[in-house]
Order: sequence, then structure tokens, then C-alpha cells
Amino acid sequence: MFKDIWIKSGENKLYCKLYLEDKNQPTILLLHGLGFHSFEYERLAPILVKQGGYNCLALDFRCCGKSEGKRGYWKLKDYVEDANCALDYIRQNINDKIGVFGNSLGATVAVYATADDRKYKIKSLVASNCATRPVDFGLNTNFRKTFLKIYDLISKIIPFRVSVNYFIPYKAILSDKKIIQNIVNDPLVSDARKFAVSTYKDMFSWDATKIAEKINVPILVIAQKAKDKLQTNNQSMLLFNALKEPKELKLIDTGHVPDLENSNLVSEILVDWFDKTLK
Repeated sequence: MFKDIWIKSGENKLYCKLYLEDKNQPTILLLHGLGFHSFEYERLAPILVKQGGYNCLALDFRCCGKSEGKRGYWKLKDYVEDANCALDYIRQNINDKIGVFGNSLGATVAVYATADDRKYKIKSLVASNCATRPVDFGLNTNFRKTFLKIYDLISKIIPFRVSVNYFIPYKAILSDKKIIQNIVNDPLVSDARKFAVSTYKDMFSWDATKIAEKINVPILVIAQKAKDKLQTNNQSMLLFNALKEPKELKLIDTGHVPDLENSNLVSEILVDWFDKTLK
């Protein structure tokens, strides 16, 4: 169903899965969550191809999956650059009818990339469970602030990484035990979810509300009603309220990674949205 391709972003080669149905049809760039990789879209992408006739490009950000990059050392701006390089590949090799879908971190990257989109001409965006302003939710407790200060001091003497699983266990983002077990057994995930202190610091500086008004394309914000154990839908509402029209909000009753655990539901939403805004 897909072709392995490699693209260049800075000094890194990035791995992508290209699901190419028809070069005359639109392409959806799929951006994965924190420490994950393109496996996140192995269920969703084929459905989008079959039901919507869309091409899909699922990207491994640098430091993740099969892509190059020193594990655990990245910043949001690096991932925005990666997304732009993937968009450039689509424009040069397929066409310029491009939509973007991202969940969690992938949604944050998508929002930033679209806000700064002078060259790539993203036509439509879907942001699901966007980590709009991480400093506002549970990660930023006093205990964790103290921990990160100590971590920062020690890392200046002995560089090391700390797994985000201590703060965000898999059971907080997924409910399907089989999927959790598959991820636990995936060495590409476990290594990519260990971060340097510089990466943690960068996470707490993200604020997509500051750039949301720069987005001038149709955007669908997907948020969870209640089942998301990681973050409330306040994060998505922060984004939605900061956006200009045209925009829509969709509340769904799933967990934090619906594209992986409920691909059929998400595909219905995406096909409906992109049929209206891309075709």
C-alpha cells in the first residue's frame, strides 16, 4: 500500500511512507505524536486512500522512527522545518493540493507550519487534540518544575535523557492494551521518548495561540468530550478561540490518539472535511 521514501531536512534524512493513489488527487500530510512515528497512521492512511481517494504522506520527524537525528534533542522549530520539507516534497512530486492532519504534538507542528506558510500553500488543516499551550496542563506541576531544575543541573555535568513516560504513561494516552503492548515492544518508540532537558524546556514555551491568527486556511479543530486522560479539551478550545474564520469544531468521544484507536471514525471526519476544503 505504501512506498518508502527519504527526504532531506537540514542535515537529517527523514523517513516517510507514501500512499500514492492518483497524482491528480489531493495529498494529506500526516504528522505523528510525541515520540511516535509513522506507525501511528498505518490504519488511518489506507482508509483515507480507499474511501476518499486521497494520497497520504506519513512522516517520521527527526529523532523519531527511522529518521535521522540525535534521539531526544529537538525543538518545535525543528519539526516545523521537517513538516515544510515534507510539504515541499509533495508539491514537487505530486501536486499543490495539500491538506495536513496532526494529532497532539503533530497538531501543534501543523498549526505552526500553517501559520508560517508562505511557500507551501497548505489548503486545509485538521488539528486534533492540539498541545496548544503545554504549560497550562498537568505536566507543569511544582514537583516537575523542581525535578527539571535538578535534571538541568546534573545534565550540565553528565548529559543524559529522561523518558517522558514518567510524566505521560502510555495508559494516559491509549486505552487499547494490545496497541500499548505493541508500542512498548517497539524500540523506535522507547528510544525516541527519552528527552534532553533542552527539549522539555522548549515544550513549556509552546503557545499556538500567539500565531493562530496568522492562519488563513480552513481549519477543523477536533477535541475530546471527556475520555482523554492526558489533557482536557481546554487545550483545543484555546486554539479554536484564537483562530479566525473559516474554522469548525468537532467534539468526539474517544481517547487522546483517536487516529490510532478509532481510525474509522477519524477517517469519516477527515474525508468529509477534506472533500469540502480540498476537492
